[in-house]
Amino acid sequence: MLRGFQTALRMIYPARCVSCGDRVDSDFGLCGPCWRETPFIGGLVCDLCGTPLPGTTNEGASVHCDDCMTIPRPWAQGRSALIYRGNGRKLVLGLKHGDRTDICHPAAVWMARVAKPMLTGTEVLVPVPMHKWRYLKRRYNQAALLAQEVGARLGA
Repeated sequence: MLRGFQTALRMIYPARCVSCGDRVDSDFGLCGPCWRETPFIGGLVCDLCGTPLPGTTNEGASVHCDDCMTIPRPWAQGRSALIYRGNGRKLVLGLKHGDRTDICHPAAVWMARVAKPMLTGTEVLVPVPMHKWRYLKRRYNQAALLAQEVGARLGA
């Protein structure tokens, strides 16, 4: 019975791309063209800031970008799922300023995927607090929503 209800609901409200709104196979997904246009970070990255670097993955070796070699960082490791340009920027701004809280779900999946190799099991996710006036204007704290979703995926 539940399966029939879900099928009927899917006919009325088909799954849509979180970026452009075209139909996709599953909820909270990207269509093919948007997937190609989204600048995901993969391969060799700086261990401190997550910036993509030329070359191939170097297992076990710590690699740093030029900026991190010259500017001391107050953290030990960092990663990013997307480069902040093009479709990546559009998704971030949609979540931050466009009331697109539906973007939290796929963003958390992408963030959890890149963070998982760094985790030791003792991490605590703490969202950046938001100023009360900004919170009143936006009505939600996007960092808190992301932390909740990422935590659910990582068991943190």
